Amino acid sequence: MKFLRIIIFVCFSAIVAGCGSKRSVVPEDFPFQFRDNNPHQLANARKYGIEPLEDRSQLRKVRRRLRHIEDCEYYAIDPLTHSVPYLTPNAAKLLKKIGKGFQKKLRKHKMGEYKIIVTSVLRTKDDVRRLMKTNKNAVPNSAHCHATTFDITYRRYQHVSGPKASARQLKYLLGETVDELRSDGLCLVRYETNQTCLHITSTK
Repeated sequence: MKFLRIIIFVCFSAIVAGCGSKRSVVPEDFPFQFRDNNPHQLANARKYGIEPLEDRSQLRKVRRRLRHIEDCEYYAIDPLTHSVPYLTPNAAKLLKKIGKGFQKKLRKHKMGEYKIIVTSVLRTKDDVRRLMKTNKNAVPNSAHCHATTFDITYRRYQHVSGPKASARQLKYLLGETVDELRSDGLCLVRYETNQTCLHITSTK
């Protein structure tokens, strides 16, 4: 009888351990409605950011007030054609929080390791003028000009290691991460369909 109890205990322990190692179910629908429009984001950008630069030659005047962002363990930077990789200190911290929070959710759901991808950062007035020729979403008074604002694509992610997840699952976890930070009053967010990105402005 004692031997039988031992067998039952071992089998039960194996079942529990196996259940604990399974991947959690992540929704594929995207319920988050990010509708913080440009005037709202621009007001915060003007309050907490730098004055717009005419062109990139003026960057040297404000570089000490900004943080240079580059590929790291939490995010990757796309090749930037119409912006430069600089943010205010608080916006840089926000970006790191998003990348770190996203990866924390991946671990929670026992999914592979991914990095979010940043597609646009600080723009000068000259960058905006050039962008408006090809991007109908671009506006003259862009929050990007104040170094408080960045775009993160919700379609593409950099796979680092482990099992691969669907793009829709990754999009959900990114949305959940950003929604939590928005609820905490740390950012404003606009869901952009044409550019398939989240347009995010720091509120500090």
